[in-house]
Amino acid sequence: MIYLDSAATSFLKPPCVAQAVLEAMNTLGSPGRGAHPLTLAASRRVWACREAVAQLLGVADPARVCFTPNSTAALNTAICGLFGPGDHVITTALEHNSVLRPLYRLAEQGLELTILPADAKGMICYEDFVRALHPNTKGVVCTHASNVTGNVLDVKKIGAFCREHGLYFVVDASQ
Repeated sequence: MIYLDSAATSFLKPPCVAQAVLEAMNTLGSPGRGAHPLTLAASRRVWACREAVAQLLGVADPARVCFTPNSTAALNTAICGLFGPGDHVITTALEHNSVLRPLYRLAEQGLELTILPADAKGMICYEDFVRALHPNTKGVVCTHASNVTGNVLDVKKIGAFCREHGLYFVVDASQ
């Protein structure tokens, strides 16, 4: 079988993932749904995952690690939770619809949106971020790697720009 849509559904999973899911389904309750042993075991397992992810990403407080059903839900939560009418957001022409749709929806409600262009090779000019900066700029939302062009953005450089100007930085790292 040749399966060409694995990015959308993650069809081919390692056997250890299937085994972990089966184990959870057969031995754990629903985390946060009670105080009996099965739910407490599930809550401990979720907390251990939060700790592991926090350590991997350098997050000081594991309680700040959030799990969502997918990248689109995570991006929508971050974008719609951080930005609103009167704010200015910078993004790029390389973005996936999971970034653009919530930004366009917020723009209809009064968000000011700047979309930085990509050149013929799909490259972004990093000086454009500085030129796009407004007094009401609240953040940058961008992909790490375009699923259309394959171009990789320098998120270290963009992150430094955001830190320097006190901006939120939302990265779509799905690809």
